[in-house]
Amino acid sequence: MYGIVALVVFALLASLAVATADGATVPSLLLPAVELVELAPPDQRYDQREDAARVAMLGAQLRRALAASPRYRLLDATAMARPPYRYLDCKACMADWARRQGADFVLVTWVQKESRLILMINMALIDVAHPDRPAAGGSIDLRGDTDATWLAGASQLLERTAGVSLPP
Repeated sequence: MYGIVALVVFALLASLAVATADGATVPSLLLPAVELVELAPPDQRYDQREDAARVAMLGAQLRRALAASPRYRLLDATAMARPPYRYLDCKACMADWARRQGADFVLVTWVQKESRLILMINMALIDVAHPDRPAAGGSIDLRGDTDATWLAGASQLLERTAGVSLPP
């Protein structure tokens, strides 16, 4: 029994941070699914299928970029990609959820869609030890609802927020 407890404690400690070859600690990061916030009236939401595809594409690109980056150790969020809370509804709840998953940081991304022409991509990098203030974050206004504009906006924002570049 003590062996099982020791194994569980060791696994939890190992999941918090990983040391690099030079001894630096790489913080763990949790990436919840990208959220779409529709601001247009329901009768003006013509392209919901395309929106869902773009949200999935953006999430996959963010995950690829963060997984390839040496700045963070991306936690496997397959079982936890959708937190039980919306960041916009409860910021502290999101940080608590990420902390329970063993993350040092959580990167929350949401797209606000006013219309086919006006969109905003938003990101908040939250240090779960200090959830009252984002470690970094921002917003980029987009004009045009295409894969290219979503990726260009997210690329700029990811670089500024987390210091990571989207793959080409």
